[in-house]
Amino acid sequence: MFPHLGWLTLDWDELQGLSLLTFSTILPVTTSDGEVARPQLIFFFFSLYLVALAQGGHKPCVQAFGADQFDVNDPEECKARSSFFNWWYFAFSAGLFVTLFILNYVQDNVGWVLGFGIPCIAMLTALVIFLIGTWTYRFSIRREERGPFLRIGRVFIVAV
Repeated sequence: MFPHLGWLTLDWDELQGLSLLTFSTILPVTTSDGEVARPQLIFFFFSLYLVALAQGGHKPCVQAFGADQFDVNDPEECKARSSFFNWWYFAFSAGLFVTLFILNYVQDNVGWVLGFGIPCIAMLTALVIFLIGTWTYRFSIRREERGPFLRIGRVFIVAV
């Protein structure tokens, strides 16, 4: 249905991890003897590792995906591509600033539920924007093409 299902899967995994992380802060924290409940601790770390795995899967490739939307042979698009990287790093730094200062304040003074809920909502918004723009991407997989594993296998067969 969507041309870039790999990206969708990773974004969905990150959204799922952030949702589970938010949910883990809603659960009661301690048992009757004052210790952290072991199942909740496992649930919390599972959620945290799911977020880390999803980010590790798509963060290194996002810039290449964005740059791939520009034609390197067109001088105007070459300038736009350079501008893309400037805006990319600016947005990355601004997001880091917001996370370090605002979300840390929210988590320390308001609560962990809202502190994890805000990134979850931001990720949901980003995923919706990503899906809306899917139909406008320059390079997409056509429906008549085979799946990615068959195409990768075909490369090995041709190489041999």
